[in-house]
Amino acid sequence: MNIIASDGRNPLAHTNAGPEQVVEAVERVGRLPAIPTHDWCEQAAAVAGSSLFVPPASGVVAVGVGSLQGDNIDRLESVGVYGVGSQAGETDEIRTRLRGIGFFPAGVNTDKLKSDPTVAVAPVAQIREASSWKSSAIGRLLTSRGLTAVLIGAGLIADTDPSRVLWVLGAVEDSGVYVGDMVFAMVILLAMLRRARLALSGVGRNSSDWISPREQEILKHLVLGKSVRQIAEETGRSAHTIHDHVKSLHRKLNATSRGELIARALGHVTQGARIREASRKIRQT
Repeated sequence: MNIIASDGRNPLAHTNAGPEQVVEAVERVGRLPAIPTHDWCEQAAAVAGSSLFVPPASGVVAVGVGSLQGDNIDRLESVGVYGVGSQAGETDEIRTRLRGIGFFPAGVNTDKLKSDPTVAVAPVAQIREASSWKSSAIGRLLTSRGLTAVLIGAGLIADTDPSRVLWVLGAVEDSGVYVGDMVFAMVILLAMLRRARLALSGVGRNSSDWISPREQEILKHLVLGKSVRQIAEETGRSAHTIHDHVKSLHRKLNATSRGELIARALGHVTQGARIREASRKIRQT
């Protein structure tokens, strides 16, 4: 399905994605953190943007976590923005504006989204024809920058919460080129949603529940097998401070042992599973 501008002009330029591009894009998504790091949405936006845009195209991709409220996505908990071309230096401002606006028309079929825990996507023809999008603050923001919304995608992060979604907003300059059609976009978004459900389904709406930059640094050392004393020496901090960070990591990732903590960090164990309980069941059988 081609994504076509709704004003009757020529379709936005796009090039079909070959098998290698699809595989590379999915592999990049698979390297996103398996835990709720503070920069998860920033990394996700970079993966989506580098997959969808073809140099020298100019555009932005924003990825975030929010809530479905009627036909809007609001309460934007976390926002990541990736820009290419002329938009590369505008990411900080766009991120600030998105956070300030705080909501935007979902564009997607929210009823379908609530009944189907996959991904709902609204292509540009549907977005641009919607009066709610044209009059929205974010719609006007993109238009003022000469950007055309390519897609809005959203998917439920956890089955237990029918309102909390991962959302993706892509926009490209009218003369820009992006990769693929809606099938390619759906592949990327489905892979990203699967990774988000692994990393974010257990994190609360409070920003303090996410892994902080300092905790993320400590966790990288732990994954390499370093002791608290080694980490303290290498980072120039006290062992007591490092120990407090490790305790916080155990709490946030719901891990009862160092091995379980590392397994969660690597994506081998979900937060709902217990390694010790699984081992006990194996011994009993």
